[in-house]
Amino acid sequence: MHSYLRTSLNLLGQLGIMLLLFTVLRWVFFAIHSSSFPGLDIGQALMVTVQGLRFDAMTITVANAAWIALALMPTPWWRKRWWRRSLAILFVGINGALLLLCCVDLPYFGFNGKRLTRDLLGQAAAALREGPGMLIRYWWGTALFLLLLFVIIRSCRRFVNHQPVLVRPLPTLAVYVLVCGLLLLAGRGGWQYQGLSPLHATDHVDPAYAALVTNSAFTFGYSLTEPPLRQRDWFDMATLDRLMPLRYTIQGDTSARRANVVLLILESLGREYVGALNGGKGYTPFIDSLCAHSLVLPNAFANAERSNKSMCALLAGIPSFTDDAFMNTAYAGNTVEGLGTRMKSMGYSTAFFHGGLNGEYKFDSFSRACGFDAYYGKDEFADDRFYDGHWGIYDEEFLAWTAERTKELPQPFCSVVFTISSHDPFVIPERYRGTFPTGGQEIHESLGYMDMSVRRFFDRVRTKPWFANTVFVITGDHTFQYNDHPPWYTNPAGRFSVPIIFFAPDGRFTGSDDRVAQHLDIMPSILDLAGYEGAVNTFGQSVFQRDRPNRAAIQLGGQYRFIQDDRMMLFDGERPIALFNYLSDTLSANDLRATEPEIAQRMTNDLKAMMQRHGEMLLHNTMVAH
Repeated sequence: MHSYLRTSLNLLGQLGIMLLLFTVLRWVFFAIHSSSFPGLDIGQALMVTVQGLRFDAMTITVANAAWIALALMPTPWWRKRWWRRSLAILFVGINGALLLLCCVDLPYFGFNGKRLTRDLLGQAAAALREGPGMLIRYWWGTALFLLLLFVIIRSCRRFVNHQPVLVRPLPTLAVYVLVCGLLLLAGRGGWQYQGLSPLHATDHVDPAYAALVTNSAFTFGYSLTEPPLRQRDWFDMATLDRLMPLRYTIQGDTSARRANVVLLILESLGREYVGALNGGKGYTPFIDSLCAHSLVLPNAFANAERSNKSMCALLAGIPSFTDDAFMNTAYAGNTVEGLGTRMKSMGYSTAFFHGGLNGEYKFDSFSRACGFDAYYGKDEFADDRFYDGHWGIYDEEFLAWTAERTKELPQPFCSVVFTISSHDPFVIPERYRGTFPTGGQEIHESLGYMDMSVRRFFDRVRTKPWFANTVFVITGDHTFQYNDHPPWYTNPAGRFSVPIIFFAPDGRFTGSDDRVAQHLDIMPSILDLAGYEGAVNTFGQSVFQRDRPNRAAIQLGGQYRFIQDDRMMLFDGERPIALFNYLSDTLSANDLRATEPEIAQRMTNDLKAMMQRHGEMLLHNTMVAH
């Protein structure tokens, strides 16, 4: 066989091995997260495999471009063994990195709900701290990576041992052109007009399987090349102001006595864990008891999948339309319309209590940018006997300490209290092991501990002079999607379902409001309750005014979920790709776009207006109403 042809075939063989390993990883990924891809039949599985090969081939070819060029280029030292060894080391380094990204995402997808993107870089500090423990806890992912790394190392022997000989130039050139043409086609992901992007994942499969078609190395690499925001021009300014006015007027009762406000954010508290909202089956008996004396919004949604992104919606009314949290983007220096800033304008003192490590996810800096003057974290608590070894101070001790510090705040005050103990790895004090129901999810026991800690916090504060004149707003920062869940909580809407609860000791809040609400509504609702009179820039509304459409907007991995009334639209950034009745269609199986085109078009226009307004707001620093 022509020596150069054999060299080229060896090269293609090496890339083919990587293609095979990526396919294996795709179905390992499916086996681990099968509950996220319900209803996958044989025909769809075949199409996922075929379409996945396009993304895998593009990823492998682009990542290995330098290696391919060096391996095919007849250099003076082409036949030297040291050169071939060097190429083998380069191959293992490049492809080991690709496999590492994919193996990291095997467990991480369960927490993130999307394939890896560059927002992972914003969590580098936590990853380095928790990394050793995660390697042990998810040992199977570590073992799989080492096995795959061994496979590619062994595969390089043939490449190293083959000694190429350059013969007749014309056949060599022909082989070179043929191989480069094939690799160029693979590097584009096919014949389509433009190169592959994550949007192409739904071209031939159901949108629910998009994450199965792509791979984590592809989505991570693609996110590095894309700007976080684009200036949209779908609508002129008059239309934009009609569809999505940013300026929102609040007419609070200025004559009423200013109530203290405590925004209690409970780590990973999805709606599915609150028994009062699930026919009595839950893990939070104290929160259930509060619901009986509160205004409860059961059809409410988090705007993001992670704590730092949710914080931007809760404290500043910023939608999570970028992959990374606002405080990690180039726009973090913009002036923020913060809850604390507006509350201070009414004479409130402000404080943020978070038992986590100071500086974690930039919560301390961001809370200050939002107008919260005092920050209390692990350093201020100053007693490492109660450090959980991972994220911060155990909830029970930190909430007890918070109760004592709160009495030092001048009234009226607005404070945010954020718990941590129901965060993976769900560490609770040893003395409580076996005390709380465990159910079938890793998080269940820690939720019982968190609920007990909140109950003891209320037992403490109800004796304080400020308690009687205080409004408590309670929600979860996001949901927890690892392990198995009831079917509705695995669909694109249910996975973001969180409770929003308004409680006051004087009994002013009662009943249930089943209309759609979202985290973006909390800031204007608190301002309304506090008697704020004026305009703010926000994408939400006061749930006590309901003078905007009842909706929730979520972006995850480039796919938007837009909820209005009983409809949920999936949108790929350019066009709608599905429309469901999310309340009754548990598995999101009945696409209504063909039968309800008017609703699909109206929701498309509303979401596009939100996206255009969001980009304009960040790009031109217009978050604050003047």
